[in-house]
Amino acid sequence: MKLSRLTPVVFIVWLVFYMVGNNILPVTDPVESNYALTAKEMVLSGNWLSPQIYGTYWYDKPIMIYWLIALGFKLFGIADWVVRLPSTFFGALSVATMYQAIRSMSGRWVLGLIAASVLGSSLMFWTVAHGVVTDMVLLYTTLMIMIYAYKGLVLNRRNAMIVAYAFAALGVLTKGPVAIVLPGIILLIYAAIYRSGTMLKRIFDWRGILVFCAIALPWYAYMYSVHGQAFIDGFLGLHNVTRATQSEHPEDNVWWYYIAIFLGASLPWTGAVIYGIISGYKQRRKAYVYCLAWGLGTILFYTLMATKYPLYTFVSLIPFSAFGAMGVMKAVRAGRSRVLPWIIIGPTLLLWLSYVVASFFAPWGFYYLLYVVVAVSVLLVLHAWYTHHRYRLVSIIVLGTMVISSIVLMEGVEPLFKQRSSIDVVPVVDSYDGDVYYYNGYSTAVVYYTGHKVVKINGDESRWDDQGKLKRRSAEWQKKYLMQQVSEKEFIKILSSGKPLMLIVPKGEIKHFRQSFIYPYVSEYSEAGTSEVYILNKQTLFH
Repeated sequence: MKLSRLTPVVFIVWLVFYMVGNNILPVTDPVESNYALTAKEMVLSGNWLSPQIYGTYWYDKPIMIYWLIALGFKLFGIADWVVRLPSTFFGALSVATMYQAIRSMSGRWVLGLIAASVLGSSLMFWTVAHGVVTDMVLLYTTLMIMIYAYKGLVLNRRNAMIVAYAFAALGVLTKGPVAIVLPGIILLIYAAIYRSGTMLKRIFDWRGILVFCAIALPWYAYMYSVHGQAFIDGFLGLHNVTRATQSEHPEDNVWWYYIAIFLGASLPWTGAVIYGIISGYKQRRKAYVYCLAWGLGTILFYTLMATKYPLYTFVSLIPFSAFGAMGVMKAVRAGRSRVLPWIIIGPTLLLWLSYVVASFFAPWGFYYLLYVVVAVSVLLVLHAWYTHHRYRLVSIIVLGTMVISSIVLMEGVEPLFKQRSSIDVVPVVDSYDGDVYYYNGYSTAVVYYTGHKVVKINGDESRWDDQGKLKRRSAEWQKKYLMQQVSEKEFIKILSSGKPLMLIVPKGEIKHFRQSFIYPYVSEYSEAGTSEVYILNKQTLFH
């Protein structure tokens, strides 16, 4: 595949876009801080093979994301923007690869550029490109798997499946078995649709399987040799089998969960995606069927799993973006109805105006610039539509969304991240020499920023007046939490020893705390961000 001269430009443009604001976004709880702290401990301990958190080995995710973050720490130092760098980098790389792939396969650079823009400016993609999660790296490996699998199965490229298996191995080192299981199921479905024994043989290319084993197995073999059954039970048992069979979030167990995610994730291109799917159905070309099996197969696969999570179907954005590009091309084609471009304009205005409406419920940020940019962008969109400059219309939507999203991140998202990170508690903990406890919550971000040991107090639910409304998940999920924990009664015994203690009560648990065994033992408190902070067994509060 000859590299297009525009591909590096696409990469740089989107890399800069995704870098905006990363330096001011603190690491949030509970997900981001787990990755950040594990990578930090990897660097500090010098153990680059066995992930640790709170000084304890843990098996939540494979090694790749920790390697990437830790490598960033070694190169650039420990900083918040570095923690987000893997998602930012692979996000831009995925957009550039999307352009390159569609440009090469279709021979149409405009289609490739629109497909890349649809992917890169989609709401969920933009969000994840700023996140500290595994999903963007997984998306990139999945994209490469499916590109080269298509070349192998449909375009008859002899060695393409070897490359696909190599990226599947990197995916398995990023997210686990699902990185090869899901693409494998989709490819088998695709071969079954065409009843092709040839495709089936190519899927199980023995050379590719060998390459996969050579790349993926050494780390897994090492972990089993060092940690034995604990690794099997933790990684394969809890974080794969249990996740598939027992819901971690029972409140999300509704059949339409991922349909709702799809409608929001693809904004502002949701209408174009749906139109692309519908309009392409009559022709049903091989590329169309391939993308449809990929997109719908991903949604169905995760719908059947017990645990629901917004980012599980994240990789489906790739085929849906391809549909979106086709929908955009058909909607703006000369001679089409003047009404048709509204499948793009409508969702765009919905997204932009949603940002404006949301600003009135966020008591922070300077939003006047947002209002001005949204107003100007709306006028430019309407003018381009009225004057039939339809490709200009698409350009305005892409650029407008990029600028508006950046303003929203700087003014709206950054304060929200601060609330979710407990960053306001960090100076308080940093200046305290005694033991620190969290009531019925936990901030790994505090441990990451301060290096201070923090103990979780498990609240006694039997004393809460809303206990009947709580949706409880399987006790099996308690194995996920490796921080030191004590019960309310155990904490009271520690308190009775006379040892100075700091007790932090997060905002969401203040009501429960006041119904606890502990509350009668406390009095004066200070506020740090949205948390209440108590200093116990000491006459004066911290300064």
